[in-house]
Amino acid sequence: ESEAEPVPVLVPDGADTAQLRCRAQGVPGVQLHWEHQGHALRPEEARFQEHQWHEGPWTSSLLTVANVTLDRARLRHLYWDQSKKPPRHQYRNWDPERDPNWDQHQNWTLGAFVCVAQNPLGTVRRRLQLRLAGTGT
Repeated sequence: ESEAEPVPVLVPDGADTAQLRCRAQGVPGVQLHWEHQGHALRPEEARFQEHQWHEGPWTSSLLTVANVTLDRARLRHLYWDQSKKPPRHQYRNWDPERDPNWDQHQNWTLGAFVCVAQNPLGTVRRRLQLRLAGTGT
């Protein structure tokens, strides 16, 4: 299941926060945490707020991502610029994995967030793809 397609989460146009939800159960009990850009989210990152709670055998987590409006404005600007003029270095294959500016292009809101469920018996990852509705329009 860890290699399944990411679950899309659409942020409505105009919304300034996005919410990602994850839920898991297991015996023994499950702990949840989130990863983004391949790294665990740090508690001191004010942009990400996590709320975790238990209901019977279930552990639930709600991750709130702030400042989505900033990303939408930057992405609109980026797409607008790209549509007005052809990219420089057209002969190069653009590889997001090798492009040092990829973080700026995709910003910190977009991309895959991973909900990681762990207990002593193992780890399960579930990918959620955060997308901005109305980008580039």
